[in-house]
Amino acid sequence: MGFSSAKAASLALYDLIEKYKPKEFEQVKIITLFTCPPANIMTIKPVKSLKDLKGLELRVGGTQADIIKNLGGIPVAMPQSDTPEALQKGTVKGHVSSMEVLKDFNYASYTANATIANLWVVTFSVVMNKGKWDALPADVKKVIDGMRKEWALWTGNYVDNHVQESLKWSKEKYKLEIYELPAGEKAEVSKLIRPLIDTYVERVTKAGLDGKQIMKDVYTFKEKYEKQYK
Repeated sequence: MGFSSAKAASLALYDLIEKYKPKEFEQVKIITLFTCPPANIMTIKPVKSLKDLKGLELRVGGTQADIIKNLGGIPVAMPQSDTPEALQKGTVKGHVSSMEVLKDFNYASYTANATIANLWVVTFSVVMNKGKWDALPADVKKVIDGMRKEWALWTGNYVDNHVQESLKWSKEKYKLEIYELPAGEKAEVSKLIRPLIDTYVERVTKAGLDGKQIMKDVYTFKEKYEKQYK
């Protein structure tokens, strides 16, 4: 979706869930919602363009593999614990995730090149048993309800700051080089992943939801919070 920060993505997620109130959350009380920082490309050799990405084996988890495939890379599924050895052996030439892993898992020692592409964010929810929530005093509920969106912003800000700490550490210890896709190629990324968004819209529409309106709201919330939290 191209979110540039977890702050903006977390608040957009919060507004989206508040508007649509998915039935999957009917049996719990949502305390807050947030996302991880944007996923970016970390590689052994520099990736300065989509051309450099073509045919490159990259460790990526879950459903995001299709995004890498559409961009020309070769997604390789494996646990985080296996990634360092795979990088050392050349089984993969890089990995795609939020960039706190450069420090937290010492990945900067293997992949000292990072390419900012802001490919996706992973969503999280903090929930409470509905019965336990209903049993709380009204004044306590009021306090928690008043802080739910604030917690989304706080958590997004925290993980964004942690990424900046990771990048600073990686530059100092491993001379991490940071690249950014050219403006024209950012537009190309959006074009290449568009079929995946269209498939999502089709799937949720068949499930009885207004897929087009959901995506319109996502982009509206994204624009709102990207401007607010540059």
